[in-house]
Order: sequence, then structure tokens, then C-alpha cells
Amino acid sequence: IQPRAEIRNTLSNRFSVIEVEGLDRPGLLSEITGALSDLSLDIASAHITTFGEKVIDTFYVTDLTGQKIDSPTRMAAIQNRLIAVLEGTVPERGGKAKAAALGHGAFEDRNQP
Repeated sequence: IQPRAEIRNTLSNRFSVIEVEGLDRPGLLSEITGALSDLSLDIASAHITTFGEKVIDTFYVTDLTGQKIDSPTRMAAIQNRLIAVLEGTVPERGGKAKAAALGHGAFEDRNQP
């Protein structure tokens, strides 16, 4: 599955719509949302879809001022970062984000013996 990330501004009056497609793996959603946060994007809505090993996730986002992403340079940077995440070539984030990227099993239940 070829990783893909597209940013469209024509699908919503208020939001830039980012669609990513790639091979699913544990923690991928956490990595994608972490990248969007690192890129100073606010996620207003997300539609997460999995077809077997394939994911197609759609995010409705704005910049931190509540505006659509309209700079071609910024759009390219976002797209490149998301492709790198989908390919698994982005260095892991530290701390809690790293644990979150490992999936639900990374957190122990302190109430269990």
C-alpha cells in the first residue's frame, strides 16, 4: 500500500481536510495525531477507517488561529511529515507520547495485582 496524504480546502467552508492512507500498524493513529499536533494543527473532527491492513483517516483541521491551511509551503511540509509517519521513518517522540504510540497495551492497570 503506497502511503498517501492529501490536503484539500474545497471540501469544507471552515476546515482544511487532510486524508491519509497507508498500511495500518499499532500506534499509527497516535503517531498521525502527534504529528498534526507538532505541526500546530487543531483537529476539529476525525473519521477513522480501517479496511483489513489499510487505513484511510480523514481529519478536519485548522491552524492555531482557526484558519484553513492555505500556504503551499506549509501544505507541502504537512504532507511530507505525514508521509514520513505513514512510512515509519519519523523518529519516535519521547515520554508519554512514545508510550501512547505503542498502543493501549503500553499502559498498565495499576488496580490489577
